Amino acid sequence: MKYLFLAATALGCVSMAGVAHGQAIAEPSQAGPETPVLGGDQTDQQGGLADIVVTAQRRSERLQDIPMAITALSGELLERSPVTNLVDVQTSVPNLNISPRLGSGVVAIRGIGFGVLTAGAEGSVALHRDGVYQSRPFAALSGLFDVDRIEVARGPQGTLYGRNATGGAINIISKRPSTKASGYMDLAYGNYGDLSVEGAFGGALVADRLLARVSARVQERDGYGTNLTNGRDIDDLKTRAIRGMLEFRPSDSTNFLLQGDYFKRDDKAGATHFRRCVQTPCGPNAATNRGFPIPADPRDVFSDIDPVNISEDYGISLRSELDLSFADLTSLTAFREGSLEAVFDQEGTAQPGQNTREEDYKTFSQELQLGRSSGSLDWIVGLYYFHEKNFARANGLFPPFLAAIISQYFQGGRVETNAYAAFGELSYHVTPKLTLIVGGRYSKESKRIMDERTFLRGPTGPITARQAAPTPDVPCTVCLGLPDKVSFSSFSPKFGARYQFSNNQQIYATAQKGFKSGGFAIGAVAPAFDPETIWSYEAGLKASWFDRALTTNLAVYHYDYKGLQLGQAISTATVVTNAAQAKVDGVELEARLAIGKNFSIDGFGAYNHARFTSYNSRNPAITGSPILDLSGNLLPNAPKWSGKIGAQYEAPVFGGSLTVRGELFVSSRVFFTEFNNESNGQRSYQLANANIRYEGADDWYLSLYMNNIFDKTVIAGSAVFTPLVGAIINEQYLPPRTYGIRVGKKF
Repeated sequence: MKYLFLAATALGCVSMAGVAHGQAIAEPSQAGPETPVLGGDQTDQQGGLADIVVTAQRRSERLQDIPMAITALSGELLERSPVTNLVDVQTSVPNLNISPRLGSGVVAIRGIGFGVLTAGAEGSVALHRDGVYQSRPFAALSGLFDVDRIEVARGPQGTLYGRNATGGAINIISKRPSTKASGYMDLAYGNYGDLSVEGAFGGALVADRLLARVSARVQERDGYGTNLTNGRDIDDLKTRAIRGMLEFRPSDSTNFLLQGDYFKRDDKAGATHFRRCVQTPCGPNAATNRGFPIPADPRDVFSDIDPVNISEDYGISLRSELDLSFADLTSLTAFREGSLEAVFDQEGTAQPGQNTREEDYKTFSQELQLGRSSGSLDWIVGLYYFHEKNFARANGLFPPFLAAIISQYFQGGRVETNAYAAFGELSYHVTPKLTLIVGGRYSKESKRIMDERTFLRGPTGPITARQAAPTPDVPCTVCLGLPDKVSFSSFSPKFGARYQFSNNQQIYATAQKGFKSGGFAIGAVAPAFDPETIWSYEAGLKASWFDRALTTNLAVYHYDYKGLQLGQAISTATVVTNAAQAKVDGVELEARLAIGKNFSIDGFGAYNHARFTSYNSRNPAITGSPILDLSGNLLPNAPKWSGKIGAQYEAPVFGGSLTVRGELFVSSRVFFTEFNNESNGQRSYQLANANIRYEGADDWYLSLYMNNIFDKTVIAGSAVFTPLVGAIINEQYLPPRTYGIRVGKKF
């Protein structure tokens, strides 16, 4: 299928070469994801900040009119920011934390996120690309290109984005075809041999009825570190991506958008950097106590193997829109398929030993929406279906000194998921100033696990082979007779109110529930874990002042969080358990100030106290650990304080415009596990970035950039490996100082 799609896309590129001279036709007025974002920090002609239009509530609205905490980054703003992938977005959004770990993207919003580092795990922040749910966490590490905007909705999205959205939702919206022939070419080169080429082209194939757009991106970069045992680069980058869109407008009331995309990554990213152990000094089984050194530079490794990071993700979707006169009907049908292979050093030294995580998945989803915004009523109802087949496994080879005890482990299985939902939301404008909101979503999800097994191999063969039931090829020594199918259901209501003092000032309050289904820790051969639920209470003020020169968005929130799904490495298997209770309290302030037509300041400040209120657990990384009372401990990936300030100056120069931008992001300490070990986290840190961009009158541009100006070594995340190899902490890092030049042309 992927080769057929690539061939079709290539054919489309050739066909579209003939439409560059197509006549410019005025765009019809059409609500939906193609509605342009007008700003970022862009100012209007009066010097105030321009409006941003988003579709986070399944209809086009001004960002300032939406009664929720949401940040939108326009494509124009992304061009002036250090953003090339989703990981980079976290410094532009309050309380967003994204870190690459073992081939996956760990995403958390306000401390609610994905902390299960095992094959087949699911996140707690829903990622959508052009409306299609991306089920696998490794999709969060794919690149961004030809983007119209990114919307980050903070807080549980239990009504409109119900599946796995207890933390929030991230919506990436691509640029859609237009009737005018348009596109761009972009070439960038930076240190570490970082070379990227991307471009897009689109226009009308048949007047204003048949439109198309094709975009692609290629990026290669040398490694940020070196494997000192063989001199080869590690933590490098090699990606390929292509997207094609074909839009058919048979009438003014009917629209079809066919879209396909393909992404491939094949590099040595995700190296495991061993710096310390959970306990000091390290236990006797740690490689450092066996004569194996660790490098002086934390970005280097002494490893017996090079990491392998190969992922492939592709799919096709059809969006159908029909005006039924009384309502708008939208259908979104999508199929996706992909795979991941991540090979990494088990204990981060030249001592032999390795781990492998693999996934192969296929998904099908169908969503129907019916709604209309008219008069005093905005309403939407919908149905959703999601089906996934995922084959996930993890295995590893232990160091030779353990051969008399254990030499190899394996855990894996296949999970089939079926999820159904019915949802609706209604906004009633009681008066021109007062709006009441009510909504709900009923979700039902079933999961079935097949061919699940885990085994350890000793010097004379399998020493344990735990399975739910025996299979012909591997009889189990321990048959647990566990259920192979579970199902869960939940109703997630939403209540809210909004009062507008003026067109540019409003207050709002909402209460809503979020739900994430339970399931299986594939290969652990353990009982299924339960769902997690969250009740969110939020109030906010969204206001523009002084003829919209200043915009301030304030949100105050409280969460009651139950059944948190946490993963722990027990011996060689990752087991998922439900923590008891947690609470989250926080305040977020986003502000943008335009000083005249040329200068603007933007930024945010966030306080987020996400902590366990009732949770007892042993620390599996410490042999003989007692049961610990973790009440009061911070949730993983949840700094208490974070903030950003950016300044931008734009002025006409030599017939074009020159833009200078600088920004500084700061964060307090982050812990990576629920145990809040001082050794397993990132201390408070700062990241500074700068960009200088010149845009000529004929739509060409040149920019110079520098990110992480002070070359901070920031730990993005970590994984704790079994006490069998010393309970070591393997770290992964955000990029070091990077700089380069970018040149391009829009047409």
